[in-house]
Order: sequence, then C-alpha cells, then structure tokens
Amino acid sequence: MLIVLFALPNLLPFYLPGLSTVAGLPMMLVAAQLAAGRPGPTLPRFIAGRRLRRDTLRRATTRAMPWLLRVERMAHPRPSALTSATGERVVGLWVLLLGLVVILPTPFTNAPPALACLIMAIGVVENDSVTIALGAVLGLLAAALSLTILASIGLALLATFNHLIGSP
Repeated sequence: MLIVLFALPNLLPFYLPGLSTVAGLPMMLVAAQLAAGRPGPTLPRFIAGRRLRRDTLRRATTRAMPWLLRVERMAHPRPSALTSATGERVVGLWVLLLGLVVILPTPFTNAPPALACLIMAIGVVENDSVTIALGAVLGLLAAALSLTILASIGLALLATFNHLIGSP
C-alpha cells in the first residue's frame, strides 16, 4: 500500500516541480525492498515518523472511498506466478525501474508510470495477476512514452545549441 500512497501525488492533474522526486524516491525505496524479498517495508525515520492528523486522514479516506470501491470490484484474487513470492520480487524490480522514469525531471511524463506502479501495487495487495499484468504493460508503454519525450527534448535542445553556435 505504500507504493500506492507514494504514486498518488504523481497523479495530480497539475505539475509541481520536485514533487515527482519527493514522492518517487520513497516509492523506489519500498519497491527495492519488495524486490529484495523483505517481509515488510522499512522507511527512514524522517518519513516513518510523520503523522497525519485524524481529520486529514478522514477527509482523504472519504474522498478516496468511491475510487477504492471501484478498484475492489475490478481487482480480486487471481493467483498465478505473478502473485508468488518470486513474482512479487519481479514486480518490485519493475516498480523500481519505473520509479526512475517517474523521477525524471520532465514535466507531465511522470503520471503514466506512476499510474502503472499504482495498478501493479493494487494487484499485489489483491493477489490479482491480471491487474499486475495490466500495470506491467501500462508501465512499458508509459516508460516508452516518457523516454521518447525526454529524448525529443534532448534532441531539440542539442539542435538549438548547434544552431546558436553555428555548428554544421
């Protein structure tokens, strides 16, 4: 569930510089621990020591409940190799790699891989191999999209630089 929690800020409908890194790094830390086969996550004290006020948690839960109920209707236990201990390690590794894409400093490209991480995490929690597979495929497409946009920006900057210095 921590992966879900840390993926959510990247799904906001607006861009806040630095938010992808602030939420993406702890998500990657949890994913790395899942990939390593740890029984439960361990967070640094400055993150684990944070507390939510009761009214803040209640408001968030009230807003999230309709979405959670929809997810519960779609995701249900469908065990396979993806839901085994080895499968969870593979999911952890894939979320870790997608986390690298999430924290890239490119505006508007972190939501698709964060959504893929969220879907896979829900699949792990629900023991649902179909949801995990859907998230993995979405993650592949999201990573390709984000890296294509990043490469395009890099090539455009390189072409602009070459044009400004007059290189042939």
